[in-house]
Amino acid sequence: MKKYYILLILAIISGLGTSWAAKKSKEKTPERYPIMYAHRGGWVSRVVPENSTAAVAMAARFGYTGIELDVRYTADSVMVVLHDRTLNRTARRTNGYTKLTEPVKLSSLTFEELRRDYILASRDTKLRTQIPTLKEILTACKEHGMIPMLHSSIPESYRMAQEMFGDNWICFTSSLKCILNVRKYSNCLVLWAINKGTPEEVIAQLKRIGGRCGISTMKSSLLTKEFCKALTSAGYEVQASIFKTPREEVAQYNGITYQLTDFSFMPLANKKPQETWTIQKKKLGKEKLLTKHWENPIECGGIVVKLDFKGMIKVILNGKRTYTISSDGRKPHYIGTRFTKQVPKVHIEALTGSKINLAEASVYSL
Repeated sequence: MKKYYILLILAIISGLGTSWAAKKSKEKTPERYPIMYAHRGGWVSRVVPENSTAAVAMAARFGYTGIELDVRYTADSVMVVLHDRTLNRTARRTNGYTKLTEPVKLSSLTFEELRRDYILASRDTKLRTQIPTLKEILTACKEHGMIPMLHSSIPESYRMAQEMFGDNWICFTSSLKCILNVRKYSNCLVLWAINKGTPEEVIAQLKRIGGRCGISTMKSSLLTKEFCKALTSAGYEVQASIFKTPREEVAQYNGITYQLTDFSFMPLANKKPQETWTIQKKKLGKEKLLTKHWENPIECGGIVVKLDFKGMIKVILNGKRTYTISSDGRKPHYIGTRFTKQVPKVHIEALTGSKINLAEASVYSL
């Protein structure tokens, strides 16, 4: 009997140890990456125009799950995809490819005038295409396997998305009226655009919306760990909308589930990196550096850096995306950027004495 009790106690201790180890291991496991959406498609400055069919194709190439797009009416109520009220920033005159010196409002043009007189601006003459209709962009999404996220206040646009995609699209708007109308015929994911509110207030409205839903915000200070955890624990999605460097990394770390971005890049499950640079167990004194410059430029690529460290460091990707990160070593950090026609570069500088357990930079050619 005495032997039995000893064995029982040992089993309990062993179980507790296993449970503690599992918990410890779980704490070390990174949270899942946010689902990445390309803001106005996978545009490339001065080359691939935003909100174009080419931007849909480029978003697919970069590995995004889908694209966000903006819908507006022409003067004769044709739905086209354009962000601004005017054409000046993104279009040129068809005749002579000249800039628009006076404001040209989309709402003042018929669809025929729009298609006849204006084209999208691009250095690549092949990409100087007409401003697309919503149907053309949605068709391109289907062709490239992209899920469309409609940023729109036009009820008709949501009807078209539902007809073409069933429930496999995203309604993205600040209008509760639009959202509740969509809910009458669709169980698509709804992202309610907000810039304030406590978790309790927001969850109360999301319960009213019902179905698959969540929030999106451009206000980085709203997405604290506590806010993200409250919503995700209740089964709701949380999207960070076009945060600037380095705030998007903070939002990822805090637990967002969706990210709408102009530049961020996360590892692709179905694609192996072209090359990985790894540093392990390295102590860095203040102002000490780790740098890696690859040899050849990549036409279309992405770079992801995994960081497991204690201290404070500054990381610069490709000479322009700068992140200052503090860590106690309990959870890895991930940062990544997309790029075109560049030689990948990683620069890591210790701002205080830091211990690098792992710095792993993976480069993808897409």
